[in-house]
Amino acid sequence: MPEIVSQRMGAERGRVMADVAELAGGGLEERMRREAAAHVLITARRLLLVAPRAAASGRAAGIVLRVARGWDPEATTAVEHVEALSPAELDAFLAAAPRWAVSVRAAGVATARAA
Repeated sequence: MPEIVSQRMGAERGRVMADVAELAGGGLEERMRREAAAHVLITARRLLLVAPRAAASGRAAGIVLRVARGWDPEATTAVEHVEALSPAELDAFLAAAPRWAVSVRAAGVATARAA
């Protein structure tokens, strides 16, 4: 039994040290960027289904919707899709996302007022 506990502790230590190495090597920032981009991607796809006019509002919609429309959720995960983007395209996508979201929200408010 002590041998099993020792093996588990060794395996856990290995996982923890791998996580520490990722943090020390700057991997956390890149992982966070990919996860944020995946979140934007999923949100854009969902919005295209429920409110396509709002999704297409504003100048920032171009890159956001191009990336969202290019994703096949049955073929790849959202993270895999954003990982396949070029660094420049990922940077542009993430930079446009907040401006796109503001445009979508403004379009939603305008639509609600008109109704």
